[in-house]
Amino acid sequence: MMYNKGLDAVQKALINFFKKNINGEGLTLREIAEEIWVNHPQTVLNKLNQLILKGYFVKDEKGYRLVRENITDKFTDIIQLPIYGFAQCGNQGKAVVHEYTQERIPVTMAFIGTGDLNNTFFVRAKGNSMEPKIQDGDLILIHQQAHYDENDYVFVVHNQLPKLKKIVKADGKLFLESVNRFFDTVEIDPYDETKVIGVVKKIIKNM
Repeated sequence: MMYNKGLDAVQKALINFFKKNINGEGLTLREIAEEIWVNHPQTVLNKLNQLILKGYFVKDEKGYRLVRENITDKFTDIIQLPIYGFAQCGNQGKAVVHEYTQERIPVTMAFIGTGDLNNTFFVRAKGNSMEPKIQDGDLILIHQQAHYDENDYVFVVHNQLPKLKKIVKADGKLFLESVNRFFDTVEIDPYDETKVIGVVKKIIKNM
């Protein structure tokens, strides 16, 4: 089997072990370490987490699980997407927030679901107007686009304030709608400065 050349010996050993031992998912880190001749369980933990980022493993309620033995498709490459803070977004959309990149996060292209990297980025949610769907501190994957469907959550700049909302239409008027019922729906006045930056594609919960 030809593995991705970026894998080290321990990562390859883990893939081989989980491939041959379908019941290995129930073993402790110490037991796995002994099976693949690694001195420390922490090394196994670190390597498994690295393999998750690379797209080989997932972790669920049952523990770590091998989902593929080999990665050759570019769609599974690891890329670094920028995270923009809400406070720095400005009123011109991504063209402005691009100047204020705070950090980056490693994700697979399979996770983001698109090869359009130039128009894909994260923002960090602030506040509780979109709870329980989106909570304070969640990372929100945005695809930059002006069009949206009525059921989409959008990243919109309204009168220089960047917001995550739904845009709904009623009686010929447009409104910014929150999920949290304790927040009022806000009418978009024709004289307001309103720009849809993009559409919410995924939410990474703040644990």
